Amino acid sequence: MTILIRILISVLFLLYFNACIYSNVKAPGPINNTTPFVLTTEDFKILGTVETEGIYKAYFFLVATGGTGYEELYSRAKEMGGDDIINHVFELEGYSIVTFIYNEGKWKARATVIKYTEKAKPKN
Repeated sequence: MTILIRILISVLFLLYFNACIYSNVKAPGPINNTTPFVLTTEDFKILGTVETEGIYKAYFFLVATGGTGYEELYSRAKEMGGDDIINHVFELEGYSIVTFIYNEGKWKARATVIKYTEKAKPKN
């Protein structure tokens, strides 16, 4: 009888935690198109769009690599001669193994590059 109870508990445990053992999710990320100040189309000129992609990995929630999406978009915008990026969007595809042991996320990022006009340039 105890063997049957152990098997039943093991099966229930696996059914309950099956999403924790392995999961795979693909979803669009959040869109950030808000600013703490009001910009009008007279304040900037659109130079184009930048895109980048990468892989984020985390081991035991202690070591993480590859989470540099915004920095890569910003540096590509600077290479184009832009001052800033707006309307950045991240698309995420991630999976994990036993939730906390290994997590990996593939991300694609896109943003609009802008160049401020003289009247709207931030003063440092």
